[in-house]
Parts: sequence; C-alpha cells; structure tokens
Amino acid sequence: MNSSGDLHPNWLALTTLPLQLKRFVRAGDPETQQEGPKASKSEIEGISGVQAQDFYKEVLDTPTTSIVSRPIKRKEPRKLPRKQLEPFNKGHFFRLATGNKVEELSQMEIPEDELNSRDSFGWTALMMAACEGAVDAVIFLLQKEADVEVRDKSGNSALKLAQRKGHLEIVELLEAATVPEDPSEEEEPADANMPFYCEICKRDYKETPWPVHQTSTVHQFNLESLPPNRLHKFNISAKNRGLQLMVKQGWDQEHGLGPNHKGRLYPVKTVLRKQRTGLGIEQEPARVTHFKPFDLNAVRRRDPVIQQRRTRSDMQREKVREWKRERHLRRELS
Repeated sequence: MNSSGDLHPNWLALTTLPLQLKRFVRAGDPETQQEGPKASKSEIEGISGVQAQDFYKEVLDTPTTSIVSRPIKRKEPRKLPRKQLEPFNKGHFFRLATGNKVEELSQMEIPEDELNSRDSFGWTALMMAACEGAVDAVIFLLQKEADVEVRDKSGNSALKLAQRKGHLEIVELLEAATVPEDPSEEEEPADANMPFYCEICKRDYKETPWPVHQTSTVHQFNLESLPPNRLHKFNISAKNRGLQLMVKQGWDQEHGLGPNHKGRLYPVKTVLRKQRTGLGIEQEPARVTHFKPFDLNAVRRRDPVIQQRRTRSDMQREKVREWKRERHLRRELS
C-alpha cells in the first residue's frame, strides 16, 4: 500500500511471488537477537593472538622513513605567438638587399619562386647586393639558396659584378657557393690575357689580365672616386634643405620619387626664349642649366640690392607728387 492507502496496481503478482521474507530486529534488544553462526577466526600456526597483536602495534608505532614520491607535474612551455611576416614586395625586397638590411629581410615572407625574381635589366637581389658590397645580405640570400648562376641581359652574373666592383669578400662567398663543374666534361680554360673593357676606368685593356687590373692602383682609385649616389654629379650639397626634407620622408637618393620609385629623379629642363618668336619656331634644346662649362657665374653669389630707407618726409613728398599727377590728368581729360 502506498501513503494514501491504495493498493499497488500489481498487488496480485506481488503476493504470488516466492519471496523470502526478512525479519527486522530492533537494535539493542537482546531477547529478539538470534545467535547466528560464529565467524571462524583465522589462525596462524606457531603465533598466538597476543603476539600478533603486539607485532601490529610495534609496526604502527614505528616512524615512517620512506618518502612518498608524488607525481611531478611538468609545466608545458608557453607557445609564443609567431610574428606575422611582412608580405612580399618585389621593389622593397630589392631595396633591402641593396641596403644590406638583413633584419628587415628576415621579417619578410619570401616565396621560393620570388627569391630569384628579376628587374627590367635582369638583375636579381643577389646580383644587386653583390654589386653594392652588401656582405650580410649576400650571406642571407645564399642561405636561402639563391641561384648564383643567374645572368642579366648583358651576360653578367653576381660573381662577375662583385669582381668588377672589387668586393673580394663577396667574391670568395660566391665562389664557394658556385656549383663545381663536372670533371668529366673537359673544357679549355679561359685565357686570362683576353682583352676586356673596364666600365669603371672607361678603357680597353689588352695586355693586362683582369685579375691583375682589378687590384691595380688605377682601378682602386677610380672605385673610390665614384659618387656614392646619383645626385653628387649635380653637386647638390647634403646641407640642402629640400634634399634633407626628402631624405627625412624616406627617399633613398637613388631612385625616382613616389611609392613605386618611378617618378622624376633629375631636375626639369628649361628653355630660355631670348628671341621674340612664336611657338612653332625652332628654339634651343632644353637644358638643366644654361651656364657654359667652367662658368663661375653659376656658383657666384649675387650681392644683395640695398634699398635706401624711406623717411616720413619722403613718403609725404611722394603722396603730394601723386596728387598733383592725378589732378593734371583730370584737367587734361575734362
């Protein structure tokens, strides 16, 4: 029956089940307790119960000397967030290689197919760095497995350009990285006394070999006399205010203006119209400067024109003079 006094829905099935009934006895009632079967105690032969009890007490009273090893939790190393690489830009990549800026090159994502990309003249970044003497940039590009055998439209390789400029350290690096030729292929060695033209000295050499000329005094002197940038040929001083402002804005003094470095680099050419003729008449060619060679007037400073200071009486006389001129003009027109 449930708490409300109703019978269980399956009371008939429950009454017919062969269940073994259990009798519940109240605790502490000795009369109702039945003596059950005594549990058999385990006995050890040769040892009495008192001796076993004393042994267990001695074990419990003995201080523990063993060190419980606890599992050591190893801290997982923190995963540092990877620095996001700068996207590849061909023009910026060439400028960094030329400027020997290895840290910025390492922060740029350089695909393998763009490592040997060329400009309009067929030059790669390795060739530019070798020509400019950027040793660190050459080492970085060689570690990236840049192709050493690439040649420009004139047939010059990075090794040849470095030899022409006299960068001996870069020459050693490129020679070490050059793939040795197969010894099975027998080729005649190149003649060291072959005539050549030196672009730096602007001369043809027939008797002197190229390695000897490369270390000669004349060649080294001409290397040092080269201007560090293109603007030096116009004798623009580094103290020029306009030049300083443009350099401060990020201009490299080598390439054209604008973000793509395709803007104007040289000054605008002008034409002096000395003759009073029309636009269709042929004039002199446009020039950057209209001074003749070795003309000192081009750099001569003009003396400032000193104007005489005007006093109050001078301004009064001028005002009276203007008033008389105006009155005379009105009389003539009336």
